[in-house]
Amino acid sequence: MSRLSLRELTVDVVEQGVRRRKGATPCRLGKNIKFDLAALDSFSTLRWQPVVYDILVVAAAVEFCDRSLARSAMNWGRRFFVSIPVHDPCLWAGKTVKRALVEALNLLTGDDWHFEFRARKVPAQPPAQSRMEFPSNAEAVIAFSDGMDSRAVDGLERIRLGSRLIRLRVGTKQHDISLKERRQAPFAAIPYAVSLDNGRNAESSARSRGFKFSVVSAIAAYLIDAPTAIVPESGQGALAPALLPVGQGYEDYRSHPVFTVLMERFVFALLGHHIHYSFPRLWMTKAETLREFVANCPDGENWAKTRSCWQQARQAAVSGTKRQCGVCAACVLRRLSVHAAGLDETKETYVWESLRTPTWEAGASNDFTYLTTALREYAIAGVLHFEHLALVRNSIEYELLKRRNTTELARCLALQPQVVEQRIDRFLQQHASEWAAFTDDLGQGSFVRKWIGDSS
Repeated sequence: MSRLSLRELTVDVVEQGVRRRKGATPCRLGKNIKFDLAALDSFSTLRWQPVVYDILVVAAAVEFCDRSLARSAMNWGRRFFVSIPVHDPCLWAGKTVKRALVEALNLLTGDDWHFEFRARKVPAQPPAQSRMEFPSNAEAVIAFSDGMDSRAVDGLERIRLGSRLIRLRVGTKQHDISLKERRQAPFAAIPYAVSLDNGRNAESSARSRGFKFSVVSAIAAYLIDAPTAIVPESGQGALAPALLPVGQGYEDYRSHPVFTVLMERFVFALLGHHIHYSFPRLWMTKAETLREFVANCPDGENWAKTRSCWQQARQAAVSGTKRQCGVCAACVLRRLSVHAAGLDETKETYVWESLRTPTWEAGASNDFTYLTTALREYAIAGVLHFEHLALVRNSIEYELLKRRNTTELARCLALQPQVVEQRIDRFLQQHASEWAAFTDDLGQGSFVRKWIGDSS
């Protein structure tokens, strides 16, 4: 691949009052990267070091780059040259740390990353001394949000670990907890937000989100000396995006063990902390996790309060009330899982109140008017992804796909290849069974059945 074949962007992360280099796009601390001091204070422990602040800045800079440069229709990859001020540039520029960072990001995003680290002009202010009581016997942290997998896996793992499991809230708004909780709970929110000068993302594939969440999980584990970060995704969320990329896109490793093994190396190289990213539901479907949560956890009924939709408010609101869209890939997986778990939701949960209608347009609420071609194409792509996942075991390329994925997973999970093969087969068979029952129940006239070429 020639150097001219990739779109390139040079970015300087700059402190206040510092000028960018000529030709570089500035990413300004305090403007493009803003820290929430209250949320940052919730990360304050005796193990706090300036390098923790630097990791957050690096994660924010990666997000800024990812959102600033559109991918070419002809070539997925891009090339980034990023200069970042840190407290200990010798540490960051060391061969082991930089190589581990680049390997993780290149695998995750499919891009070509180059970093330069320079000394900060002014040291960052450490977070305020916290009065919160951090656990002394923590065994694991878990990324916790209002998502279904997050809520369910937290409940199931808490049966085993109790108070030794610490929640790491991965939102930035903190809308779902009280002000009192925010002041007392550790890891109350991701402590920074990234914005672009024009307010619009040039690229929406958002592969860097995997780096963001794994970095913050690693920081939380390091600060309380916990050995494990739990990744709550099911097989449909962790394995399927890499097993079956959408269209001609690059494999999605955002919640995949192949990526987290590289993150483990990076965290140890930088912090000297051994962390293990654990996937307790890797070989299960989302429905199986939901069913176990409802059956075994005291707060199991709270599944209905979770949110799965990826769409923004204007694309998922009816008469001013925010709903879930009901047709994006995340919503289709939610509806499939609720059905397979034997549960029900009200039609008002979704903008698309029904998937049984003969046309996509007719399924939406009568009061919803934001019907766009882009949203329809997104819905089609999501439906076809789950259809293809259900059929992959019968495809001519399956043995090749399985062999490649078995090799990767066996290596990074330290499992025997035959064990991995059996688990992949079981997971895919379970998904196919759930998908067949779900689409059959929609009826012959459903637009979903028409999209997958099945109206018999």
